Amino acid sequence: MAFNQYGFQQVEFDCHYRQFAAPFLIDGNADNNRYFIHEAQQNHIYSINNALLELVTDALTLLSAVTFTRKAEHLFRYGVMRRLRMIDSSFKSFQSIVPPNRTVPLSQVQSDRICRDLNAIYIDILGLLDNYAWAMVYQAGSPATQAAKPLAINLFKAPFIAETALKPTADILQAFKAWEEEVKTRRNPAAHRMPLYVPPAALTPADVVECEHYEGLISEALHAQEFEKLEPLRERRSRVGSLLPKFLHDPEGPVMDIYPILPEDIGQVVKIGRIAQTFLREHGRTAATQ
Repeated sequence: MAFNQYGFQQVEFDCHYRQFAAPFLIDGNADNNRYFIHEAQQNHIYSINNALLELVTDALTLLSAVTFTRKAEHLFRYGVMRRLRMIDSSFKSFQSIVPPNRTVPLSQVQSDRICRDLNAIYIDILGLLDNYAWAMVYQAGSPATQAAKPLAINLFKAPFIAETALKPTADILQAFKAWEEEVKTRRNPAAHRMPLYVPPAALTPADVVECEHYEGLISEALHAQEFEKLEPLRERRSRVGSLLPKFLHDPEGPVMDIYPILPEDIGQVVKIGRIAQTFLREHGRTAATQ
């Protein structure tokens, strides 16, 4: 099996950058370049949305067309399908609030919502990979591998790679091992330590002064019981500064670009899903003819 049979190009940001940004970039024209880079990022998002929909549709088709073992079907139906839908829902919710070209600061409600979505995506990404691994093991693995402890099996661990029926596909999946190690640096703190976070706004020194000015006016309005002034003042204060499309765990740790990192990570999941579902389709056909 070769990579090109899975149609990977559409989920790669570089493809969209070459088409929608690179030809239009002008040295020294930051506004122009920012516009076309945002165009490439937005088109990348559209492709990820379409690719997720195609993967979910193919997964639904598998459930009706493939002869699964009982345990493989259970993992696929209640693990793979649920996580695919949750990733799709969380990503759509996230992008509706933070498109690539947004500069307006986030409200507290918006901040809470996208942080929830972001953490859910990264927790579900690795959970989905494990669901795929176990579905493949239960469909075509040996009894010894099927009896392994839950944490002993994933797409990149030795028991999965060594399994005779899984090895050709496991060898293809090794191309994603470095990415899986990288994505763990985003997922593991979210699950076990500090959750992922998108700062609502970046403030310049002048912005800080303006915020303090509004805080003073709000305090005066409260003291004078001029409550009708509070909401307009709070609204003006909430729009001070600008949104930087970054996310992080620890304020003292690494800061990552939302775009293209988030959709790129989902794109890697789509690639792996296509490979895994192709394996299940092939082995389902074999099972149906036996």
